[in-house]
Amino acid sequence: MALSPRGAANARDLFAGIIAAIALLTLGSSQATTISLDLGASPKVSSKVMDSFDVLDGTLLLGQTLSLDFTFSDGEFVRLFTITSKPFTFLLKLQTDASGMVDFLDGTGFLVDQHGNPLQSPQQLGSASGNNGLLAAGLFPLLPGNLQRPLDFFGIHSDLTLPLDPFVFITGEKFEFLSDVGRPFGVGPGVPPDIVPDSGSTLLLFIIASFGLFTLRRPI
Repeated sequence: MALSPRGAANARDLFAGIIAAIALLTLGSSQATTISLDLGASPKVSSKVMDSFDVLDGTLLLGQTLSLDFTFSDGEFVRLFTITSKPFTFLLKLQTDASGMVDFLDGTGFLVDQHGNPLQSPQQLGSASGNNGLLAAGLFPLLPGNLQRPLDFFGIHSDLTLPLDPFVFITGEKFEFLSDVGRPFGVGPGVPPDIVPDSGSTLLLFIIASFGLFTLRRPI
């Protein structure tokens, strides 16, 4: 017997609820997933670093919370200079197979040291959702103002809650580190101990240019 449109919708919702409940029971005791991020060659001083990964490909949006440990490949770290802008951001983008907008991501995150210990208390993530199935979450670790710079961090921990849409899954992941132009951060080892603000931008540009020439001449 064929279902009415309303009956089909109710059946679909019931099926989605069953899938979500089973998934949440299965994932309830799961440990953190470690994701290695490639920051590119070091040393460098930059206002933007980005790359992609595929660890979460195929993950359904079941309203579950993913515990994620982001580490950096090749023993690298990120140095936040005195000059690094306070809106410095770790931006995580999740592309889904949805044709329109899905609900928002939620969660918290914090920077960790070389031993995996928190450098701050968990911070609420900012979030955004696009009309092409794109989800984004951002960590702004300097905005609370309780971190002393210069500061090195070796990874990020995030507890990320996905929206509930059991027929949509993740198809791609990207990350970005972003800072205001002229107020950069560093990717080490081998970066300057610190870069401080100056009354003019010429000195900063000279420091960055000189550092680039220096690293080309001296083996790391």
